Amino acid sequence: MHTAPTVNILLATYNGSKHIRKQLDSLLAQTYPHITIYIRDDGSQDNTVEIVKKYIADNSSTKKITLLDNDGVNLGCPASFYQILKECKTADYYAFCDQDDVWYPDKIKWAVEKLSKSPQKVKPLVYFSAYEYYTDTGKFLRQSPPQKKHITLTDVLYYTPASGFVLVFNEAARQELILSVAPGKELHDRWLLRGAACFGSIIYDPRCSAAHIRHAKAVTAEDSGNSSLIRSFLKNEICGTAMCDSKKYLQHFQKTFQKRLGKSQRKILALFTAPNTLTRQIRKLFYPRRLRARFAGEIAIRILFLIGKI
Repeated sequence: MHTAPTVNILLATYNGSKHIRKQLDSLLAQTYPHITIYIRDDGSQDNTVEIVKKYIADNSSTKKITLLDNDGVNLGCPASFYQILKECKTADYYAFCDQDDVWYPDKIKWAVEKLSKSPQKVKPLVYFSAYEYYTDTGKFLRQSPPQKKHITLTDVLYYTPASGFVLVFNEAARQELILSVAPGKELHDRWLLRGAACFGSIIYDPRCSAAHIRHAKAVTAEDSGNSSLIRSFLKNEICGTAMCDSKKYLQHFQKTFQKRLGKSQRKILALFTAPNTLTRQIRKLFYPRRLRARFAGEIAIRILFLIGKI
């Protein structure tokens, strides 16, 4: 008898009392029934945990929500997500979840349908969908940009096509890309997408499956025009350390999977992780493929190659 795939939703919380009720309501309203919600709180100082416990009590008959013991340890992101993956029961698929977004009812249903149709079930599979940006006051900002159907290593070197909350992935991805290695400090979405690009498959769904809430402090740079975005890149990347950190994470990925990488993948990573020489700077500056989706971001990274910062 065929058993329907199970899905573990991995919700990491921290001082999320303002928005978590809407998120939990949206998780419990999923049209796909075979889900378990695992929550790990990272030491909230507000009443987030009390809210979660109330939801557990109110839904005790379904046993869909499990609150994990954090042992009084604050792990931060992405380590708190990885800890949930270590402690949760085995499922067919896993979905990262942020505390302050809202999922649309068919989000998990769509993911399971797409993942179940893939012929590469024994390899790491990562699904992601489009989504919509809203302010925390409910104002629509924009839709996430369209993505390529076939995403390769080059596409995820210095760009993340999807945020973590729309990723759904299989057991092979959990085992090979997270549990059997040390992902380090790079954010879970880019780490998983990069791993799937190298060793498995990425499935993009152009349907919007969630509302991503942008809070007031976060809206100004990313959700405005190219001029504001360029100013953000100047501050955080050209004058800041963000891209130096990104190069370190890329080096860690290269070291972690060196023996598994294909010849062309090793060649690409070597160009972007090796110490700078004049020749390498020129090769990176005139690299023939786009490295970022938005024009302002592409200009910023080429400037970083020109001045030899990364």
